[in-house]
Amino acid sequence: MQPRVVVITGASSGIGAATAVELARRGCTLVLGARRADKLDAIAATCRELGAKAEGVVCDVAKREDVERLIDHAVGAHGRIDVLIANAGYGFLAKIHDTTDEQFDDIVATNVKGTFWAMRHVAPIMQRQAAREGVSRKSAKGHIIAISSGAGRRGLPLYGVYSMTKAAQLSLAEAMRVEWKGTGVYVSTVHPLTTATEFFEVASSKSRLRSTGLNRAQPVEVVARKIARLIERPRPELWPVTLSNLGLVVAALWPGLADFMMGKTVYRRTR
Repeated sequence: MQPRVVVITGASSGIGAATAVELARRGCTLVLGARRADKLDAIAATCRELGAKAEGVVCDVAKREDVERLIDHAVGAHGRIDVLIANAGYGFLAKIHDTTDEQFDDIVATNVKGTFWAMRHVAPIMQRQAAREGVSRKSAKGHIIAISSGAGRRGLPLYGVYSMTKAAQLSLAEAMRVEWKGTGVYVSTVHPLTTATEFFEVASSKSRLRSTGLNRAQPVEVVARKIARLIERPRPELWPVTLSNLGLVVAALWPGLADFMMGKTVYRRTR
């Protein structure tokens, strides 16, 4: 992989941490953002042990000033940003009518506003880099990657508000990809389905319901390797689970069947 300066939010665990480690192995320079300083520092140290330049910057993406400070720090330290991975986010379990205003506002601030602020702030920086370097209009020197979810395409019962935030991320990315076409900035989305992270543990901790997760969760390292390949060969969407698009076809053609299958799967995994 060509060495790149990469900024990752939500880098202290899960997909963000695994992607940081994978990109460190491939020689990237990393600026990692997350709220948990101890875990963030540990991931940055692991990346440095692999020979990469890496540092952690405490960042709460629910605060616009934190997001902009993270991006500005990367530019100040390294002179550029080649890739932004907007990964920070979480979910919780609740029926729509049981969701409180506070739950709704908090998850929108993190999952939607955090992604929006990062994309909005970094795109002009990447465009200026491309213009300065004389990049052809068909080349993409800056790459924005939003970590959405399979739930961004099909809402999940008990995860309705979470699904809404992931659909919002997808819509932002789809629009931005067209708006910035030909400027040297490319935008992709990643749609994991079930990944072996602390997602379900965190979701349960924020909910009255409890989730045991789903069977056959994909190892987070597999997702990280696929994200690294996405950086090397950009495309609009990455679905890490093989044949996951088949589920989208079922949902589009037979929504009643999709409702039935999702209801059985999700409710069986909650208590």
